[in-house]
Amino acid sequence: MSSTSYYNQNRDKLFEQYHAYDPEVVHRAWAPEHLKGRKPGFACDIGAGTGRDANWLARQGWEVLAVEPSELREAGEEKSDPRVTWFDDTLPDLKKLRALGRRFDLILLRSVWMHVPKSRQERAFRILTELLNPSGLLVISLRHGSDEEENRSRGFHPISADELIQYARDRAVSLRGRYEHPDRSREHIHWEWLVFEMPDVGTGNLSLLRHVIVNDDKSSTYKLSLLRTLVRLAETAPGIVT
Repeated sequence: MSSTSYYNQNRDKLFEQYHAYDPEVVHRAWAPEHLKGRKPGFACDIGAGTGRDANWLARQGWEVLAVEPSELREAGEEKSDPRVTWFDDTLPDLKKLRALGRRFDLILLRSVWMHVPKSRQERAFRILTELLNPSGLLVISLRHGSDEEENRSRGFHPISADELIQYARDRAVSLRGRYEHPDRSREHIHWEWLVFEMPDVGTGNLSLLRHVIVNDDKSSTYKLSLLRTLVRLAETAPGIVT
């Protein structure tokens, strides 16, 4: 059974289950440190389910695009905050979302990453980071602990926090926080949150140069200054750099 089929067949049950939890409690491991004092902007909740977390962000002043491929989306739209816009798309490609040409100040994936096939996780992470604004946050929760029946019925794949962190290093995206906490009702499950931030170094989409600027440990700061200058010129007047 595909993960979408599972969520379609259990729509009403899952709606009640998800909304039984206070999002303030669900996100307390990471949100107070990373959202407090941050000006609300444009957020994207990928795998938004029934919209509990999207509505929570909207109540804090965020404009939210809630992305959900299953019939949970229909249940969520019925009781949605006016600041939430619903969208039908799915990882790892997010083709429709990317076609919008929008970037986000916050991208949230709660209980979603284990649905991405192992062979496509690096590509999915790259796509997510390309959708971030400078200084934008990418927040991903990882579910640890399941059994074979859950893996089969819900379409779970192996996940690794260390691999995600390596993907971030390869793309010069900063890890800002790593948190763990137990599940509230299931002893065999615990959760891990990773918070990444896209550096605002004036490099736009030129990821290779951004990688050099962020990761180069050489002490010659003039080299980094030269790179930043060239990149900023390239974004406005490519002919000058040439």
